[in-house]
Amino acid sequence: MTITLREDSLKFGKIKEVDGTAISLHADFLEREFKDIKYCAEVGAYVNCGGAHGNTICTISKVQITEIEKTKRAKDGSGFEIVREERKVVTLSILGCAINGKFNRGAKRLPTINCETYFLTSDQVNQLIGIDLEEDKEHFCVTDVREDDQTYLNLDKLMGRHTAILGTTGSGKSCTVASIVQSILSSYQCPRILFFDIHNEYPSAFGYNDEAPSEDFKIKTNSIPWSGFRLPYWFLDLEEFFGVYNLEPGSNQKAIIKRLITKQKEIEAKKQKIDDIVVSADTPIFFSIDKLLDEIESEKESQGSAANKKPYESIALKIQAIRQDSRYSFLHRNIEDETSIVEYFELILGLSESDKYLNILDLSGLPAEVRAVCVGVISRLCFDFKYWDLDPENIPLNLILEEAHTYIPEDSDSKFNIAKERVERIAKEGRKYGIGLTVVTQRPSNVSTTVLSQCGTYIALRLTNDLDQNKIKRLLPDTLAGQVDFLPSLRDGEAFVSGDSINLPRKVQFRVPNPMPRSNDVRYHNSWKLGKPENYSLRALVDSWHKQEKSK
Repeated sequence: MTITLREDSLKFGKIKEVDGTAISLHADFLEREFKDIKYCAEVGAYVNCGGAHGNTICTISKVQITEIEKTKRAKDGSGFEIVREERKVVTLSILGCAINGKFNRGAKRLPTINCETYFLTSDQVNQLIGIDLEEDKEHFCVTDVREDDQTYLNLDKLMGRHTAILGTTGSGKSCTVASIVQSILSSYQCPRILFFDIHNEYPSAFGYNDEAPSEDFKIKTNSIPWSGFRLPYWFLDLEEFFGVYNLEPGSNQKAIIKRLITKQKEIEAKKQKIDDIVVSADTPIFFSIDKLLDEIESEKESQGSAANKKPYESIALKIQAIRQDSRYSFLHRNIEDETSIVEYFELILGLSESDKYLNILDLSGLPAEVRAVCVGVISRLCFDFKYWDLDPENIPLNLILEEAHTYIPEDSDSKFNIAKERVERIAKEGRKYGIGLTVVTQRPSNVSTTVLSQCGTYIALRLTNDLDQNKIKRLLPDTLAGQVDFLPSLRDGEAFVSGDSINLPRKVQFRVPNPMPRSNDVRYHNSWKLGKPENYSLRALVDSWHKQEKSK
């Protein structure tokens, strides 16, 4: 049943000024009631300008009361007097129009002067969006079921066309991410999400918390702790190998390493009886790095002059330096297992017999520059995994990049090149192959513009920095740029959502996640009143520091 978009009891004013992108009206009322629900003229609310031209759907961008002076004849008839009156002025931003009750971007005809304006209810908004929950399984709810104003997002466009979740620290960003993922896990049986968890916040939101267990989430989730995380070096392509082991790509070192690694992988392919493949230095097949070092040493000894031996000495020293660096222990952990690429994808994507649909990688033990290597290599592996899958709908995949500004920055620092180039490739090409990004950051001004500009949906929580706000303004359509002005005043967990996954941009108070991620503010008042706990050990802390092992 089609719901009218012009309820008389929601009529609140008449249009007095129209230009290409904005409308001004004089409001008779700033608050109306319909079916026991109050509707207010507040920034972000939806309005219909309905007249002979049709229905133009707008959002409120500004509300003000101005004082005007009028000259009136005095009541006693003795002359004239100046009277001050208040005028309620509401400014609207045009979003689109309604055709046959459904929302369409852009307006064929603009409203006329003195056209009536009406508040829109959540039912009217959902009708405009066109959500039929009985038939349309693409949409899922992200707000509390007890809320009068329900919000639904289109999963295909949210996950497939990339999403940016932006908000300053303390704005509820982690809770918003956890809430969206919990809603997806609750609404769909077999999602496939890989989570780069930088601070080890999220396992507790998905059942890995003894104080707030949740078996429904835990049974679908695989949390890989830092102590168990590994990224075998034999999965690195040649460019990544040079970046990780600090080799010099511009010298003859590249030719030497390429030849020797290819030789080692060809031997391993014959040993594993892997036939009919083209083996190169980039092929993800095991090879022994110790045997590689032996080969380098052997070839060095066969060289006649010291000048010819120098490249081999440099290569060996640099590889051994990384081999012994505890920060890179994840590259060489359990080498003897000779993990295959199949086994690795079964681990990080939960593709074993007991499927895990949310896979959380704890990268909290990694320094920033090393983290960039991990994110870059795993992102590239996931892209290759989807690239070689002939049907992109087999296993659509989404990567959640938490604290993205720390490894895909806007500047061109060479230590972040591996991560930046690979993530940017997914941003530009991933949609075609069924791999999407969810970019989460507190500093959008510091994140690669290439990545952010490719995002189809923006979920902007509270942002107080003017540089961050200006970047969001540049990314949003001109008609929505004014909405950025209220970002500093948003509540915790409240966001302005716009883009492909939600036809009508709106403010959304996301459902509080249950259980919560481990991202709550530190309770200074509690700790500074009670002092250090009885079982606190400074020696144990320093021991973990020395061993580079994250403890609870």
